[in-house]
Amino acid sequence: MKTEKLKKLKDNCKLTTKQISDLSGIPESTISRILSGQTDNPTFDSVFAIVQAMGGSLDDLCDLQTDSDPADTSSLSALYERVITYKNRMIRILFGFCCALVGVLVFIVLFDVLNGSAGFIRYS
Repeated sequence: MKTEKLKKLKDNCKLTTKQISDLSGIPESTISRILSGQTDNPTFDSVFAIVQAMGGSLDDLCDLQTDSDPADTSSLSALYERVITYKNRMIRILFGFCCALVGVLVFIVLFDVLNGSAGFIRYS
């Protein structure tokens, strides 16, 4: 648990434990135990409510950075488009192969049925 980050967030928002309790709906004693590190494994709901009451986000708490760099998103978009194009081409190839296979099987069955003296279905 990153109690240091929760403490920094509390210091940055300049709220008391009582105010955070009122905003989050979490008991003040629970907040105090979480912030002091006495609670080894607090519930996700509690931490989320506390962070949200302090005006933060879980991304800040976990050091996740959301980059909005257009160059990164455009290269990722280009990669997705290439992958989708490749998959669409493979789907078309497999569909054509399946159609050809069905056509060959239909031809074999029709040939077998129409020629009674040869093949699997024999009749006189």
